[in-house]
Amino acid sequence: MDARVFFHLTDSIATASSAAELAATGDLIRASEMHPTERRVLERAVRRREEALRASDGAVPRPTTAPRAD
Repeated sequence: MDARVFFHLTDSIATASSAAELAATGDLIRASEMHPTERRVLERAVRRREEALRASDGAVPRPTTAPRAD
C-alpha cells in the first residue's frame, strides 16, 4: 500500500468525530488493497477510536499525535 494512503487512513481514524465518519473510513479500509498486517493495524485503530467515542459519549478527544510536517 502506498504510504500516503496508509497515513491518510490513520489520520481519518484519529480525527473522526462521529461513528458515521468512522464507519466511512472503515468502508475505505475494506475497499483498499493492502498487506494483512496493515489491515490489522488500521482495524485495531478503528476499534480503539470507537471505544474512545463511546467512552466520551460523543465528546471527541483531540488527537494526541502532532501534525505531520510534510
